[in-house]
Order: sequence, then C-alpha cells, then structure tokens
Amino acid sequence: MGEEPETTEGYRVGRERRSRIVRDATALFARDGYADTSLREIAERVGVSKSALLHHYPSKDALLRAVLAERDRAISVSPPAHVERAADALRDLPRNAAINAASAPGLIEVYAVLSCEALPPDHPAHDYFAQRFAATIDHFTAVLRAAQQDGDLPAHRDPAREAIRLVALWDGLQYQWLYDRESVDVAAELAAHLDDILPRG
Repeated sequence: MGEEPETTEGYRVGRERRSRIVRDATALFARDGYADTSLREIAERVGVSKSALLHHYPSKDALLRAVLAERDRAISVSPPAHVERAADALRDLPRNAAINAASAPGLIEVYAVLSCEALPPDHPAHDYFAQRFAATIDHFTAVLRAAQQDGDLPAHRDPAREAIRLVALWDGLQYQWLYDRESVDVAAELAAHLDDILPRG
C-alpha cells in the first residue's frame, strides 16, 4: 500500500510528459515540417534528453502518429443536440469551424503542413491522410444523401460530388486563413456555401 502513491504519481508524471512531448512536437512539425524536425530538437524544446523522449515514443514515426491522433481527438465535429435532420447537422459545421479556429489554431497549422508534406507515397503520414480524405468524403456523402432524402438537398445535386466540394472548400479556406487570419472567415464562407446547396423553404 505504501508504494501505490509513488506508482500513481509516476503514471501522472509520465502522462504529463507524453502530453508535453506531443504538444511541442506538434508546434515544431507545424513550423518546420516533419522531415526538417529532429528528435533532438523536440527533446530540447520539451527539456528532456533524447533517450528520455525515446522512452515514451520509440521512433519519430511513432511520435508523428501520436501527434495525428491527438489532432483528431482535439479537432472534432460535435453535432448540436437533438438534431432531427441531416441538413441541420451540416448547417452546424460553421460553428465547429469557428470553435476550432479559436481554440486550436496550432492543430489546423500542423494539419495543413503535414497534409502537403505527406503527398509522396513513402511519407510516413501518406496513408493516414489518404485514408482520412476518403473517410471524410464518405461521411459527408452519407450525410448529404440523407439530406437529399429529407428533401433538403435538391435532387439535381449529386451527394458524392457535393461531399468532395465541401471537403475541398473547407480545407482550402483553412489554408487561406493561415495566410490571412484577419480577412478570411472560414465559418462565414462555409455557411454561405451550405445556404447555397441547402436552400431553406
């Protein structure tokens, strides 16, 4: 019984250190990219030795996977409560965009940098982004198809094509926002697009 507090404290310290490593790696990947960031640089920023960093994340690829997993956990699309129609869930997307821009700009930055850097097939994040794009488009295709079945998405619009356009618009707006955060309003532009494809009344 006497050793339990030390063990619990050790777990807490370990969790906090892993969180700090992921947070600082995210900042460096967003600034310099994955390829141009070394484990030594990350360790120095965290304030630990490289061997201590490798104790928590045994390779740079493992740390990259942790960064992407944390990004997915933190950047989430939370639907409003009591949504009855798919169109209402879609119209709520601008709210999520505004929340993410305000609360997690660094995660938007790292996504933008890594998604471009990961284009070569041999990049360790290539499959992650390829699968993520496919899954996101499939998700929005299903939601838009449901909106069409509800009569909210006009019959002449193809849900699959609209899903591709929606994802492209959202990502493109985020890239523009990173260059000009004063002039580019991601949420407003998304809302205008959704009003266009989901006319009310």
